[in-house]
Amino acid sequence: MKKKSCMAATAALLAGSACAQTGLTIFGVIDSGIEMVNNAPDANGNASRRIHHNSGNLWGSRWGLEGSEDLGGGLQAVYHLESGFDSDTGVSGQGSRLFGRRAYIGLAGKSGSVTVGRHYNVLFDLLYPFDPTGMASYSTLTHDPAFAERADNSIKYNGKFGDVTVTGLYSFGYDSTIKDGGEMAGAPGVGRELGGGLRYAPGALEIGVVFDQRNGTSYASRSQVEKRLAAGLSYSAGPLTTYLGYRWLESDVEDVSGASNLYWGGLKYQATPAISLAGMTAYTDTKGSAADPLTFALLGTYDLSKRSSLYLLASYARNRGGSNMGVNGIDNQIVPGNNQSGMIAGILHQF
Repeated sequence: MKKKSCMAATAALLAGSACAQTGLTIFGVIDSGIEMVNNAPDANGNASRRIHHNSGNLWGSRWGLEGSEDLGGGLQAVYHLESGFDSDTGVSGQGSRLFGRRAYIGLAGKSGSVTVGRHYNVLFDLLYPFDPTGMASYSTLTHDPAFAERADNSIKYNGKFGDVTVTGLYSFGYDSTIKDGGEMAGAPGVGRELGGGLRYAPGALEIGVVFDQRNGTSYASRSQVEKRLAAGLSYSAGPLTTYLGYRWLESDVEDVSGASNLYWGGLKYQATPAISLAGMTAYTDTKGSAADPLTFALLGTYDLSKRSSLYLLASYARNRGGSNMGVNGIDNQIVPGNNQSGMIAGILHQF
C-alpha cells in the first residue's frame, strides 16, 4: 500500500506535488523573447539588422529533477539532474546533452556537501550574486562566458559556516565532448580544472573571491594554463543595491591566449514589489592591445506573479582599437569596425 501511495505521489509531481520518502522535486524555467540587434553580419559579411526569437535571455530554459534521502545522523544522499533546452525550437541545449546543465550525486551533512558529476564552475557559484542583471544575455558574460561554464567529471565541495560560504571544485576533464580532452591515461593534466573561493555575506555587505584554473585539452597543450582570479562586492541600502567586480585573466592556452583585466559595476533598484530596474557597465582592458571593448546594459522586469515575469533587456557595445565584441559576447562577433545595439523583450515562467 505504501509503495502504491508513493508511486501515486510521484505521478502527481506533474501537478506540482512530491514524494515525501525521496524528497523528489520537478522544477523548471521557460524563458523566451524577441531580440533585435544591428550591425550583425549578413550572408555577404555586410552589417545588417537581425530580428529573431531567442531563448534563455535572463535564465536558461530548463527542466530538472532533484531530491534527497535522509540517511540518519544528519547525513543525506542528494542528487540533481538538470536539462537545458531552447524554448524557440525545443532542441536540447549544451550540445544536445540530455542533462547538460548539471548532473550530480553526492552526500550532504552539517559540514557541507560533496558531489560528483557535472557542475557549474566556481566562477558562477561565487560571482553570480555580483552581477546586477543576474548574468543575463547582456551582462558580464558578454565579456567572459567562462563565468557561467560547467565542468564534466568533477568533484565539488560546498559548505556554509555562518556568514561564510566555501566552494571548491576539481575536474579530471572539464569538457568530455573533446576527443581525448581529459582523463587521459598517463596525462592527468589534460583538461584539468580546479578552483575555489569563498563568499562573505554578513548582512547588507557581501564580498566574494574566487580562483579558477584550466589546463589545455590535448596532450600537447596539457602544460598550458588558463587562470582567472576575480572578486565581487555588493552593498544593499533599502531598495538599492550597488555592485562592483574585477577579474584578472592570464592564459597561454591557444584558444584563449593573452591577458586582460575586466572591470564592471552597476545598480539594482526594487522600485515596487513587482518592478525592478538594473543597469551595469563592463570594460575589458586587453594587455598589449588597444582592442578594449566597453558595454552598457539595462534591465527592467515586471513580475506578473511569483512565477511569471515580463522583461525588457537592452545593451550597447562600443568597440575600440579593433575589438569586435557584440552585445551577446565574444562568441557573437559583429562586422569589424562597428558598434552594436541590442534589445530583447520577453517573458519568463518558473515551475
